[in-house]
Amino acid sequence: MKKISKDINIIFAISLIVSVLFVVGIPLIAVFAGDNWILMTLGIIFVVVGFYGSPLLWISYAGKRRTRRVIEAIEEENLYINSEIASQLSMKEKEVKQEIYKAINKKYLTGYIYDGEKITANNKQKQTPALHIKKCNNCGGKLEIRDDKWYCPYCEMTFTFEEIK
Repeated sequence: MKKISKDINIIFAISLIVSVLFVVGIPLIAVFAGDNWILMTLGIIFVVVGFYGSPLLWISYAGKRRTRRVIEAIEEENLYINSEIASQLSMKEKEVKQEIYKAINKKYLTGYIYDGEKITANNKQKQTPALHIKKCNNCGGKLEIRDDKWYCPYCEMTFTFEEIK
């Protein structure tokens, strides 16, 4: 939840700045139209970036908020089936499914397994390689690998990999 909240705050700040640039750019063009070409050009850039960028950024912001709301329904309201989430959030099941996939792909929602219809907690543990401790055939001590052979530091015997099973 922290990751998506951070992303939402960043996109909100950028959207707000770009919107303010649009508003500031208009007077810059009008006031400095003939006198100062640098400030007028800056005003034109602000207006263009604000005019085209603001709607796109605000739409992106709304989409992230929507994704966070689905995550909240799963993590805080304990809703785990598409139909339950859709009913609670007044969304279509297809939209809920897309939001869950988006949250999983962006790693906003971790620790769950999603089968396309319901989401369940992932109780599986990370697999670790089995630790194979080889013992010396001569004295029973723990063997080490040296120069592509098994070596016993206690009795100083050396074995090939085939000899130790």
